[in-house]
Amino acid sequence: MKPEDFKNIPKLAGPFGEVLQVAYIVKDIDQAIAHWREQYEVGPFLINRNITPLQNTYYRGEKSDKTPISIAFSYVDGTQLELIQPLHDTPSLYNEALEKNTKGVHHYAVGVDDFPFAYNWALDNGYDAVVDVGVDGLARMSYLENKETGLIIEVIEWNDLTRPIFDSLYEKWQSIETEGKNVEFDLQKLTPLGAVFKGLGRFIVKKLTGQVKITRRT
Repeated sequence: MKPEDFKNIPKLAGPFGEVLQVAYIVKDIDQAIAHWREQYEVGPFLINRNITPLQNTYYRGEKSDKTPISIAFSYVDGTQLELIQPLHDTPSLYNEALEKNTKGVHHYAVGVDDFPFAYNWALDNGYDAVVDVGVDGLARMSYLENKETGLIIEVIEWNDLTRPIFDSLYEKWQSIETEGKNVEFDLQKLTPLGAVFKGLGRFIVKKLTGQVKITRRT
């Protein structure tokens, strides 16, 4: 875990576009935060503890139990840094990383406007869907792993439900940057309620008119 990781972000092929986030899986989130702050003067961090943000989750093709985690965010040269600490031994991609003793970058996150296209392009070009999350036609996210290189990409459906989370995180981080103190926050409160209701309305219309594109392959 080092700032040089942000200077060596790979250029992603296909429809993925710009990397929004560099993520690490850690055993102890407080120790990881201290590492970044003391070794590299990166911070402050926004911290949310003991949450289960992944809903309707499939892990390696099987319906998965909820995975509690603690999570923290900061920024390096404008790119989001994410730290994830799994809190339970529920089988998950996060616990896989700890079992493999992964020390460096775990995954890169991207946002895509056309999730079905990006998802299917990846599965047709050497990636496996290790984790599928969310609801088609509303908001989807997947961790896709390249079978040859081991590269993991978190692909996020970029819409009115997901974009405000990233925008609000950066605005919140900017508000604490000057003072420099880590701050606890609630990730679930970052999506505006208006966007939720609008998204649900559009989803119902799509569902009733047969416009929902099913992405997860069984």
